[in-house]
Amino acid sequence: MSQQSTASSPRPKRAAKPAKWLERTADPDVVRRLQDDADLPAPLARVMAGRGIDADGAQPYLQPRLQQLPDPARLTGMQAAIDRLVFALKAKETVGIFGDYDVDGVTSTTLLWDVLEMLGGEVVATVPDRLVEGYGLSRAGVDRLVDGGAKLIVTVDCGVTAREEVAYAKEKGVDVIVIDHHTVPVELPAAVAVINPHRHDDDSGGEHLCAVGVTFNLCLALRRALRDQGLFTSSRPEPDLRKVMDLVALGTVADVVPLVQENRVFVQFGLKVMARGMRIGMDALLDVARLDRGRLASSALGFQLGPRINAAGRLGDAMKAVELLRSTSAPAAKRLAEQLDEENIARRDLEKRIVEQATKEIESSAEYDAARVLVVGDEDWHPGVVGIVASRLVERFGKPCVVVGSGGRGSGRSIPKFHLHEGLVAVSSTLEGFGGHAHAAGVKVGAGKLGAFRDALVAHADEHLPAEDLGRVLLYDGDLPLEHIDEALCNVLRRAAPFGRANPEPVFRIPNVRPRAMRELNGGHFKAVVDRRRNIEAIHFGAIERMHEFDDTIDLLAVAEINEWKGTRRVQLRVRDFRKAGDT
Repeated sequence: MSQQSTASSPRPKRAAKPAKWLERTADPDVVRRLQDDADLPAPLARVMAGRGIDADGAQPYLQPRLQQLPDPARLTGMQAAIDRLVFALKAKETVGIFGDYDVDGVTSTTLLWDVLEMLGGEVVATVPDRLVEGYGLSRAGVDRLVDGGAKLIVTVDCGVTAREEVAYAKEKGVDVIVIDHHTVPVELPAAVAVINPHRHDDDSGGEHLCAVGVTFNLCLALRRALRDQGLFTSSRPEPDLRKVMDLVALGTVADVVPLVQENRVFVQFGLKVMARGMRIGMDALLDVARLDRGRLASSALGFQLGPRINAAGRLGDAMKAVELLRSTSAPAAKRLAEQLDEENIARRDLEKRIVEQATKEIESSAEYDAARVLVVGDEDWHPGVVGIVASRLVERFGKPCVVVGSGGRGSGRSIPKFHLHEGLVAVSSTLEGFGGHAHAAGVKVGAGKLGAFRDALVAHADEHLPAEDLGRVLLYDGDLPLEHIDEALCNVLRRAAPFGRANPEPVFRIPNVRPRAMRELNGGHFKAVVDRRRNIEAIHFGAIERMHEFDDTIDLLAVAEINEWKGTRRVQLRVRDFRKAGDT
C-alpha cells in the first residue's frame, strides 16, 4: 500500500495518451547556406539547422577536434584549485577524492585518481554507500579520507551544498576543493575553491558540462601549470590526457548533458579511445555488454555501459565500478564486470516491477489524472531505482514525476517546461532535504509527510506549469519519403553524430507506409517489412501492445539507420511513433 495514497475510485486502465508530433524549426535561409556554402546534402543541412548550426559552425560540428577545447582557466575558482593541488603534489600530501555514486561521479573519481597518480600524487578515494549515507559529502566520508591520510579533499559531482561538511573537514585541518555542476545555493561552502559552471559569478559558458567534464578541465589546467613550472622530466614525462577521454565520454553521455561544444569533442575522441581497448576495465565492460568495438556509438554509452556502472551504486557498492575502471588485471576486471552485469539485470527486474505498480496507481486515480505533476511513493520501493522509475513515468505520462522509496528517499525527473529544482525550492518546507537541477533532483521526505509534499508540489505546478505544456512531445526533422531512404542517406546523416541531448538522432516523418509481413520479437518488440523490393524493415522496440495498430497505411516517425547482422548490411527504420496516415 502506498504511503498516504491519493487514489480514489478505481478506473479502468488507460493507454498512454498519443504523443504530439512537432516539426523542429529550421530557418530555410540557414538550410540553403549550409547546402551552398558548406556543400552539404539537403537532409543533413535540414538536421543541422534544426539544431542551431549555421554555415560558420558546420566544420567544428561535423569535425570535432581537440583544438576546439576552450581554455580551462575560464572556469571561476580554477586558479585557486590549481595552486592548492600543485602545493599538494610538491609537498607529497595525500589527496582524498570523494565522488558521487552515479556514472558521472564514478568516472570523475576514476579520472582524477588516474591523472593525479600520473603526476606522482598519492591518492585515497571513496564513494558513499547510497543506502546508508545518501547523496553528497558526509562527515563519515570526510572521516574515511582523513583516516586514509588525506590533507586535501576534492569532491567530484557533489559538494556545492555541503557547507557543514566542508566546515567539518576544515576543523580537522583538511582543505576542500569542490568540483560540481548541480544547482548552486545562495551561500557557497567555505572551500579553498568551488568550481561549478553554474556559479552566479562564472561567465565561462560551461553550463553544459557535467562533473567529469569539469574534472577534465581541472586536469588540463593542472598539467599546464606543472608544465609551466618545468616539473616534467624524462623520469616523469608529461601525461597524455587523451588516454582518459574514454571516462569523460562515458560520464558525459550517461549524465545526459547537452552534446554541444566541447562535449562533442569529449565523446568523439572518447569513443575512439574505447575502441582501441586502452583501459582493461572498460574492455571488460564492453565484453559483458556484447558491444562491437568497431561500431561504438554514443547510444552504447547511455544505454549499455552507463546502466551497468550505475547498477553498482543503485543496488550495491559504487566503489566496485571505480575498481573496474582502474583495474590492471584482465581476470579481475572480467569478474567485476560480470558482477555489475548481474546487478544490472537485478536492477531491471526491480525497476519493471515498481514501474508497473506506480503506473497502476496513477491510472486508477482521478486525482493523478488531473494533477500536473506526479508524486508517488511506497516504503517497499528500493530507493536505488526510483530515479529510473521516475524517468519511465515521465515518458509514459508526459508530466514531471517524483518517486519516493523506502526511508523517504526519492528522485524526480521533469519535462522541458518545468524547472524541477525551482519547484522543490518552493515547497522545501515539506522536505527534509533535496538537491539537483532543472531536469532531475533527489529528495528526502520525512515520515508521514509524503501527502503534504505531494499537495504542495501539485499546487506549485498548477500555478507554474500550463496544461498545454503537458504530454509527450516528439520532435522530428521534416518529411522524408520512403523512396528517398537508402544506405547513402544513412551514412550522410551519421555525420551529425555523436548524438545525445541537444543533438538528438535525426528523426523524420515518413508518410504513407504500408507494413507487410509483421512479426513479434523477443523482449516486447516487433518488426515489419515496409519496402519489399529493397528489403527495408521497420522495428519498434518495447511497443508490442501496439502491434495490432501497425497496419493499413500509416505515417512513421523513425530514425533511418543501417542494421548490420551476421555480415549483412541493410537499411532499417527504427520507429519512435506511428499513427494512421493523415491523422494530426
